[in-house]
Amino acid sequence: MNKLSSKVIYLQKTCKSIIETIVVFLFSAILIVQVLNILFRYTKIHEPWMWVGEFSRYSFIWIVLLLWHLCDRRGSHFVMDVFFEKLKGKARLALEYFNGLIVLFFAGVVIWGSIQYIPTTMMYSTASFRWLPMGVVYAVIPVGIVFVFIENVFLIVAKIMQSLEGKE
Repeated sequence: MNKLSSKVIYLQKTCKSIIETIVVFLFSAILIVQVLNILFRYTKIHEPWMWVGEFSRYSFIWIVLLLWHLCDRRGSHFVMDVFFEKLKGKARLALEYFNGLIVLFFAGVVIWGSIQYIPTTMMYSTASFRWLPMGVVYAVIPVGIVFVFIENVFLIVAKIMQSLEGKE
């Protein structure tokens, strides 16, 4: 393993641990506030919090977008592999490259579009949190998709390196 690939692996592990920490925190926070809100609703100890639904919805959006690239890395997305199963050799490899390029194109369009859109949403606040601009909520879109873009670049490069090693 060369020096560059060890740095890439270190970067991937660091990003993974940071993102997993954020996701575990968000999921734990959702669980805690939902349980408390249910307790408040049925015991009349306290008035139910009206913001819990909105917080949970936005947190789940963050969770999904932050974990997307880890699913790409593991190959654990739901896929329809009818074409992949029928193709062998170079045709299958070409379809895998094409699929990766389509993902990169999609990610690029989403990143560009969200960067154009998010500044306009900074003027508006969420319904429950008047102090929180919607742009902060939507900021996860380019952040998560940048991770998807980078991860798919790594996957394509790994496929290329693997196919070159197979030819030697």
